[in-house]
Amino acid sequence: MKASKWMTPDPKSVEANDPVKTAVMLVVENRIRHLPVVMGESLVGIISDRDLKRAMPSIVAGATAEEYQAFMEKTTVQQIMTADPLACAPDDDLVDLVREFCDKKVGAIPIVEGERLVGIVTQTDMMEAFLTMLENQ
Repeated sequence: MKASKWMTPDPKSVEANDPVKTAVMLVVENRIRHLPVVMGESLVGIISDRDLKRAMPSIVAGATAEEYQAFMEKTTVQQIMTADPLACAPDDDLVDLVREFCDKKVGAIPIVEGERLVGIVTQTDMMEAFLTMLENQ
C-alpha cells in the first residue's frame, strides 16, 4: 500500500515568512495539528500546534497583551518551525512511513514530489489505515 492512498492531498500550508498569527489561525480554523511550511511550492519546514504553544509568550506568566500581539504579528513561522523535516514520496510504501513514525516519533510526514509539497500523512491517517485493515480481516 502506498502513502498516496492515505495522504491528505494539497494540505493547508503556511509560507516561511508568514507571521505566526497566520499559522495559529490556520491550525485553529481547520482543526489541524501540523502545518507544512513552504517557500513557493518547496517544502522547507513543518510546524505543529505544540511548537506554536511553546513559542508563544504567556500572559499568565507576565507577558503583556501588547507583547503577545507583537509576537503574533512580527515573529515569522520560519523562526520557530522545524527546518528540513522528514518527508516521503507518494509512492513510498506505507510500512516505511509507519516505521518512520515509530523511529522518529513524529506526528506528521509531509509528502513531496521532488521538493514540491503534494500531501501530508498524519498519525490519525495511520490509525484510519490500521482500522481499515482490522475491519477487513
